[in-house]
Amino acid sequence: MRCLVISICWFSLMSGCKEFSEKSENKTDCMVRYKEDCLSKKELQSVTFGLSAQDSSRMADIYIKDWLIRTAMYDKARNSVEIDKDELNKFLDDYKKQYYISQYFKKYIEDNLDTSVSNKDILAYYQLHKEAFKLTNNIAQIYYVRLNDMENDITQFKKLLSKKDKNELNRFIFEKAMSYFIEDSLWLKWDDVCKEVPALKNYDINFFTKGKILEWKDGVYYYYIQVKDIKTKNQYSPVMYEKTKIKNIILNERKNKLLSDLKGSILLETEKKK
Repeated sequence: MRCLVISICWFSLMSGCKEFSEKSENKTDCMVRYKEDCLSKKELQSVTFGLSAQDSSRMADIYIKDWLIRTAMYDKARNSVEIDKDELNKFLDDYKKQYYISQYFKKYIEDNLDTSVSNKDILAYYQLHKEAFKLTNNIAQIYYVRLNDMENDITQFKKLLSKKDKNELNRFIFEKAMSYFIEDSLWLKWDDVCKEVPALKNYDINFFTKGKILEWKDGVYYYYIQVKDIKTKNQYSPVMYEKTKIKNIILNERKNKLLSDLKGSILLETEKKK
């Protein structure tokens, strides 16, 4: 860390920058100082916590430079601009009030928000706002496996696929496949599928229909893809594809209602006390 502190002192603007040792008087926690301001070891550690040694070093360097610039700019501004003390105090008082209110709201939400959202809730919201859930991208449910172009592996894969023994098939895929996506209940953006399997870009999206199976080799790999289902742009999005989004909307609506009701009850209490 000592070398980092030294490395950033090149700023001519920062001529007041001094490295503090662990024995500096009454400043044992100080890593960097600009005039009377101090960047503490605790503050610096809070922004590098959990990072690797390399990332920690890079983040510390960035943070120290930013701290020095902000501190020096504040010092320059403080000595260059006349501030209306009453206006400043009002600003600080308003900020303090707003901070207390926001923390109160946060705790109130944590204590009172019902975070359970059932599938029934999600479906009801989806049906009520269905027009808002039209696709802007093509999406698909796929079953995809890429193997090395080795006849024995390909034969074994097809055999297991026809047996429909999922456990045995999955074990084979985990061991032999070069890449795969077998969670075929999940919806994926078609553009993301094409990034993984570029050959699919050669086909128009309308070529793919529910249940469509494609197999091919490119001299290195064998590809197998089955389109379990597909939805194209401007069709209604499947409710399961929108599940997380709808859940967040419902929770946000509940938060807003809680806060609205809280403000209303506080207003009533205030009027009663007049």
